[in-house]
Parts: sequence; C-alpha cells; structure tokens
Amino acid sequence: MSCKPFSVDLSQDESGLPHYQPPPCQVACPIGTDVASYVGLIWEGKTSEALEAITATNPLSGVCGRVCDAPCEPACRRAGADGPVAIRALKRHVLDALGHDYRLPPVQPDKAKKVAIIGAGPAGLTAAQDIALAGYHVDLYEAQSRPGGMALWGIPDFRLPQKVVQDDIDRIFSRCPGIALHLNSPLGDNVKLDDLSQSHDAVLLAIGASAGKRLGVPGDDGAHVIDGVTFLNRVNGGERPILPKRVVVIGGGDVAMDACRTALRLPGVEKVIVAYRRGPEEIPARAYELHAAKAEGVEFLYNVAPVSIEENKGGVALKCRKTALGAPGADGRRAFSLVEGSDFDLACGLVIAAVGQKAVSLELARHGLMDGDKIFTRSADMGTRLPKVFAAGDAAFGSSTLVQAMFQGHKAAYYVLAALEGIAHPAPYRTPYRTRNAPVAQDILWEKLAPKEPPFLGLDKRDPFGDAEADYDARTAHEQAARCYRCDTETGSSDYTVKTRESIFALARPEAGPTEIAAITRTRLEKRPDLKPAGPATFDELVFLPANLTRLVIDPYREACKSATDLAGMKLAQPLLIAGFEDAPEAVAAAVAKTVAETGTAYVGRRPLPGLSAPWLQIVSDPVAADPAAAAILLDVGETTVLPRTRPGQLRGLIVTAATLEKGIACALEQRADLVVLDGSGALGAAWADLAGAPDLSILPRAVEQMRAARAEEAFPLIWFGGLRSGSDLAKMLALGASAGLVDVAAGLAAGGAIKPEGVDFTGVEAPEAGPRLAAYLKAATSECSMMARCCGKTNVHNLEPEDLRTLSLRAQAAVGIVMAGRKKIA
Repeated sequence: MSCKPFSVDLSQDESGLPHYQPPPCQVACPIGTDVASYVGLIWEGKTSEALEAITATNPLSGVCGRVCDAPCEPACRRAGADGPVAIRALKRHVLDALGHDYRLPPVQPDKAKKVAIIGAGPAGLTAAQDIALAGYHVDLYEAQSRPGGMALWGIPDFRLPQKVVQDDIDRIFSRCPGIALHLNSPLGDNVKLDDLSQSHDAVLLAIGASAGKRLGVPGDDGAHVIDGVTFLNRVNGGERPILPKRVVVIGGGDVAMDACRTALRLPGVEKVIVAYRRGPEEIPARAYELHAAKAEGVEFLYNVAPVSIEENKGGVALKCRKTALGAPGADGRRAFSLVEGSDFDLACGLVIAAVGQKAVSLELARHGLMDGDKIFTRSADMGTRLPKVFAAGDAAFGSSTLVQAMFQGHKAAYYVLAALEGIAHPAPYRTPYRTRNAPVAQDILWEKLAPKEPPFLGLDKRDPFGDAEADYDARTAHEQAARCYRCDTETGSSDYTVKTRESIFALARPEAGPTEIAAITRTRLEKRPDLKPAGPATFDELVFLPANLTRLVIDPYREACKSATDLAGMKLAQPLLIAGFEDAPEAVAAAVAKTVAETGTAYVGRRPLPGLSAPWLQIVSDPVAADPAAAAILLDVGETTVLPRTRPGQLRGLIVTAATLEKGIACALEQRADLVVLDGSGALGAAWADLAGAPDLSILPRAVEQMRAARAEEAFPLIWFGGLRSGSDLAKMLALGASAGLVDVAAGLAAGGAIKPEGVDFTGVEAPEAGPRLAAYLKAATSECSMMARCCGKTNVHNLEPEDLRTLSLRAQAAVGIVMAGRKKIA
C-alpha cells in the first residue's frame, strides 16, 4: 500500500501561498506555531486574531507563554544582531489579556470508535484534543486529582500560576465535549491495559516521567534526601513545610532551577546552594533561569559531584569531590572524572536530588512494554510492542520540554487517527506550517528598537509564590512586536531583480488600482527558476527579505544611504573596484582609467591603466616587483610571505584564496596587513579571472570567523573578488562582512565588451562609449546596493549584516552559514 495522508490531515501545509517558506522561528517550534503572524497581529493591535494564531496548534498556550523553553528565540534571525524577538513574552501578553475567557465553538463527536489515553499531561492533553476534534470519543485517565501533568505539578506557582494551567485545560474541555476525564485513576489499580485494549479501538500511553532519579551514592535514601520531582509535587499540591536553614540542590537542569528557587521561598530556609558536576559553560539550565536563581540569592558550586551522604546531629554531611572535564562525548556533553584527593564536606539540612526523571509502571512492565525506565516506543509511528497501543511524551522518549511533549502528542494522535481510519501506511507525520499572512509592521523605528526583557520581580517575601516576572504593558508589547524581521514573507521566489523591486514599490503608489496591484502581486510570486542541481553555491541562492523591501516605502524621508568607503585610509566614493582591462585596447583602457577616477573608485591589476590618476592596487607575486607608485601592494600568499613597503604610506595587502585562507589570514594578522583581497575565483591576476569558474562563497564567512576567533574582526578591510555582477551581489557580500567588491568581467561587459573563448573582446567598441557605459554601470550598481541597504533599514551600505539575508539552498546555507528559508538555525 502506498503512503498517503487521511481525512484529518494534521500534516498539510495550510498556508495557501504558492511558495510559502516557514521562517526559522516557526521551524524551530516543535509544534509549528505561526510566530510571525501572531507577532505581526500584536503590532496591528489585533490581539484576538493573535490569540487564534497562538492557540491553533498549541493547546497549552498560557503555559507556554510563561515557561516554554522558547527554541524559537535562538532561531530568530535578529538573535545574531541586537537580540531575538521576545516571542515567549509576547505570547504571554496575549494570553494574560484574553486567555481566561477565550473559547472556541465545541466540536461534538460524530464517530463510534473510542480511544483511551493514559495521562493528562501535555502529551496526553494534546493528543486528546486532536483525536476529539477528529470526531472520536476519548477516555482520558489521570492518576492525580487534577489534570495537567508536570505543567501543573512540577512547575512552581511563581513561574506558572495554577490558574493559568487551568485556563488552558478549560479551553480544551470546552472545545472537546467528546473527552471524558477520569481522575484518580492510575494505570494498574482499577485501570488495566488489557481491559482498555478490549473496550477501546486504540490506547495511547502518556504517563509521563513522574518519578525522580536517585543520586546513586551511599546514603541517598536517607530521611534528609528528597528527589526534585517529589519535592515540587508536594509544594505544588499546597504543602509549605518548614525546611532546614541550609539546602543543597544537586543538578543543573530545569527541575534543579525550580527546586532551588522553590526551596528559597519556604519557611526556615536561609541559604540554597546548587551543586553541579560540570562547569558554568556546560550547565543545561537556560540562561534566564540561571539569572533568575542568582538574582534571588541562590549560590552555585560548579565542578563538584556528591560521593556519599551521611546523617549527623546537625542534619546532613554531603561529601563531595571535585571534578575535571574531558572531551565532549557523542551527545556533545563533556565527560567528567572525579579528582582523587579533592574530597570535602558540604554541610546542610536537606539534599534535593534533581538529576533526572524516569517512568515507572508495573502494569506496563508486566506486558513487556518497558525498556529500562522508558516505554519501548517506535519514533517512526509512535507504536509499542502491542498492537493498537501507542505511546508519547516523557515516558516514551525521556524527559524533554513541554513543547516537545505536545509535539509528541500531535504526532501520536496522527498515527492513532491513521489506525482508526484503516490507513496501514500513512504519510510520515510532519509539523504543519501555516501563515495568516499578517501585514508587515510599518514602524519607522523597527530596526532601532532594542530588545526589552519583561520586568523581573524576583522573590517577594510578602508573597513568596507570586509572579517572579511581570507582563509587558501594551506599548512595550507593540514595540517588541515591531522588531520582527517577518521572515515569513520570504516566498521562495527568485531574488529581487530591478523589475521585481520596482513592482514592490509600485504597490505603494496611490494611483495603483486593484487590477494593477493584483498583476504586480502575481509577478512577485512567479516561481523561481530551478537552482542548478550540482556545483557550488551562487549569489542567486542568497536573498534579501521581501519584508525589508516592503519597509522601504514606509519611510520615504529616510536620509540617503551612504556608500563612501574607507579602505585602510584610502577614501573611495563607492565600495566597488575595477579590474581586468590591462590587455584591453589602449584607447578603451584609457577611457576606463578616466572613468575610474571620475567615479571615485580604484583599479586593481598587475599594471596601471594608461593615464590612470585614481588609486592603483598592484598585484605582485614577488615583493621585488612592488611599484612605489602603487597606492597598495597586493601580494600572493606563498610558503614564506613577507609584506613589502616601498614607501611611507603605501598600503600592504595579501590576496587569499580558498587554498591559502587560514595561512593568509594568520599572516595578515601577524604582519599587520592593511587590507586583504579574498579571491573567490582563485585566479585573480590572470586575464579576466572571473571566467575561471564559479566563486567559493564560503571564503568570506570563514575569513570573518577566523578574524573573530583572533579577536581582530576590525584588523583590516576585506575586498571580495569572484562572481559579482550587480549591486545586489555587492550588497550580499557587504552583508557577509566584506568592505568592498571587485569586478572584472561585469565591468568589461558594461564597457561594451563581449565574452569570447580568450576572454573579454572589445572588437568594434568605440573608446568614447566605453567610459560612459562603465560609469553608468557603476552608478547603477552602487544605487542598487544602496537600495538594498535602505530596504534593510540601513543608512550606510557598510551596516548591512548577515541577518539581512536568507539562503535558498542547503549548499548556500553550508557555504555562508545563514539559515535556509524554512529550516532550523545552524548550531
């Protein structure tokens, strides 16, 4: 049977656009939340529409607005500039405003089959909603007295008030009357797997990993030791025990952070210490949680591991040993070893072990479903060793995050529904990506607005379990929403030719009518040409975002974009230099020399052009050949490279290729070069070197990274050579870190030449025409580069950044390190 979707296809792309590419934030979200749309709707003031976009794939939106680990934020393209959009905090802002009363019309069950779900945590609730919305009856069994799982029982009130969890749960049950909730019904007592398999058409196990792991050292079962999960469950259940003055938490993850901050709020506690076996760079807790714990007074002790626990009259003697870190393992985490002879005692009254969770079920073990401390589960279809029995969540795949648990709930529901509908081989599940196509923020300050964290309230002794973080006010939410680059407006269509850009500007003209606008829009969305299936990445696989292009028309009074360029003190009017005319007819070469001077640029070559009065950058293989008349000497990188200086003020530089990159940059840094030319073609200095082949675009980001690693990013300007044709290409290289670009073949064509087997031929070219043609090309290229910079909110072409770009292929992503449209951020 062939793979196919089924009637309730949770995997379909609902965008409705012919070339929709989900932005990095949406791809990074395990459940595909339409981040860009809801952020755009917040900016518009359409809070109720934003709420719909948030809750469409996220049944626990209020929970996520408070405690989601927000994988979307490090994926945000603005994270590499001045800081990511505050995606989680904006979600909270919407849910705090409208979440309590938000309800969708109920969907009544209309099918006879029934599904049993064990566990009403994030995975179980998500799956129950999906299955119920498909028209099936769901019996939802929960071991505790209230649904919510770890969202309710494992996260303290100062981070996640229980009323927020309840609001989310109320929305689910209000919308899905086909879900019957059975509380105080743990699996194995009155709820038997055999009985459920007989009375239901499918069973989904989502019991969670609700048992804390022990430390695994002598004395870890003593009266003064408790695991973090049990500790948090008791406090969330309403207990407020008086604790000893000194509490030590072992671990460095989310449970450890919640446990240490919770302990600090309980009566009797004066000091809380977190002991972690690795260093501060390796601790898995999120930076915000670490900051919050430290701000509230929690102390951190790194590179220590417990070796035993001994009871004494004063409480507990926690014996620790220092650790040393080794190389990273297969999981990327650095191994650690105990340092002999480094033992010391850490006195305390209570030890909280927050070193992981596990699933425990005698009923499932009896059926052979347990694989260690997890349920044996096939990730391909969420099935187990028993037919009609599926599994999801922490019990199936180990401890993870709330949003990952919801992803698994969605995925499990997909395969349960396939089984109910008799689809033996459903198409593989994929996260659905949808856009509401919200308008781009028209805020003239969008690129200048700085990130602003929600106000941190911390620990209030008068209300210890009150909110530790405040919501945004309406104005702050509006401003933070305006910061979004709106990467969702990248359509995947072809890069922006002058014609395409002009069509975008035409949309803002008052005289444009509906028919014209419709035609222009169709032109914008024409399918991009297929990329070449093989070979290196090209400039056409780097694009600027349409969102940026759209913003150009909202600020017509922005000052003109500057293009003046300073190359180590050499002042040029534009960032585009000329090469390649040394073997052109003398009259043509002389006309080009005049144009180079008149347009305020420079010439690069082994010989100067006739009558050249503009700066000449001389290419030499041997320092002995350096000409004192040259403004700069550009030396090829050899086995032993020593930069010459024939006169005071003459600039010294290197020409670096892919083969000599690391050595050349190191040499330039060591000898304090004035500038470096990055030769992407590998043939600069030969006649019409651009014809040697497609350039290696990876050289520029690799050079920038090497300089950054040496903390010398501004040590010298980088000039790019290879493949430049237009101002858009130039703007892309400036965004990647170049200070200027160098063209030869494009300039030769502009001057009237034609490509022949031997190079660029000027037969029949009238010399008086060559100069004006080249001048027109330089003006157009500089204007186009300036236009692209303005589209990205810049007032200077040299302020372009990698964050202004996207890639359209995996090979381009690999070459330049910029995330491809619709893919996750590169680690």
